[in-house]
Amino acid sequence: MGDPSTTGQPAWSVRLWRYLDDPHRGWVSLLYSDARVDGIDGGETIGPYRLTSLGAAAGYQPGQLRPVLELASWFRHPDQQPAASGSADWTGLSIHQEIAALASLILGIRLRGDDPRPRYQQQDGSISTYEVAAQVVPSAPSSPWSSPVLPGLADNTADLGSLRPYLESLPRLTPHHTVQLVRAARQYADALWMAEGEPELAWLMLVSAVEVAATAHQAATEDYTLLVKDAFPLSAEALVATGGEERLAEAVATEFDSLLKSTVRFLAFAWEFLPNPPDGRTADPDGQLPWSRGKMRKALSTVYRLRSGRLHAGTAFPWPLLIPPPAASDGLPAEVFTQDTYGSGDTTWPAAELPMTLAVFAHLVRGMLLRWWTTLTEEATRPDISG
Repeated sequence: MGDPSTTGQPAWSVRLWRYLDDPHRGWVSLLYSDARVDGIDGGETIGPYRLTSLGAAAGYQPGQLRPVLELASWFRHPDQQPAASGSADWTGLSIHQEIAALASLILGIRLRGDDPRPRYQQQDGSISTYEVAAQVVPSAPSSPWSSPVLPGLADNTADLGSLRPYLESLPRLTPHHTVQLVRAARQYADALWMAEGEPELAWLMLVSAVEVAATAHQAATEDYTLLVKDAFPLSAEALVATGGEERLAEAVATEFDSLLKSTVRFLAFAWEFLPNPPDGRTADPDGQLPWSRGKMRKALSTVYRLRSGRLHAGTAFPWPLLIPPPAASDGLPAEVFTQDTYGSGDTTWPAAELPMTLAVFAHLVRGMLLRWWTTLTEEATRPDISG
């Protein structure tokens, strides 16, 4: 089989870069958020897309769901392009949904679009937009708590201009990587959208977002021995000591085979693309998630174990991971749990079993994915000196 990173069709929204020669019909969609998106007057044209910031409507309340961006594009029917076949390149999203998911990841905000409305450019140059019957708009996220599970997300301010370098890089990436980026971004965007009402699903989707990217990254590198050395250094050293690199390679192909498809891949990707700590984090050291390699590996391993238990054994996430984060000593949200135990009903959990809050994990996942995206862009633009 060929390298999946060099075959197939790119994501649907990326294919649109090929269809710029017939700007006579297209669509427009409103993207909704509970955050703010600031941009330059007149919006941004990025490839085939036009994104325009929308001001807050009269009577707007902070954190209220509302349309914040207008996304529009012209296109022609791709009847001269090969059609994608099967599910290998299928993201399950329409063009405007793919862009909304990617923008949600880039901006770090909740973002979801309504049904696109068709628009046409008339012979005199005027543009006509047609309303859609029974227009469906996104529903506002709901929460049973008086404080948010993801603090600071609602009414956050994002910069429309930050979309450009990421979106403009898409046509230069391999088709496979554009599909995986959209799939990972979808998991991240959906996690943000449902975190307040369904935080356990948000945990699962955030882990899945990393797994999508980690699988694509591993398929490109195929350096399984290094993955084991990175995630299990003591075991790798012991194997090399007893039988050299050949013994390690043998173990990688046998004993570590199943792990390479799950925990090792997840941890190796997480550490390679680990972002910086959040801006504006609590200054209380007891409330901070340690950013050291050992402590971070332990915390992320616990997250992955909890996720696997939920998927394969139906074991629910610990209740403290599903509620708003505790406050640190300075009043800011803590990133970890500092009490000896936390309880719900007649069940308690030691703090040692609670790896981090959902909010800081969402920060980690977004940072990892954006750093991976940046690496893909750098690789795509690096001169080929092999010949």
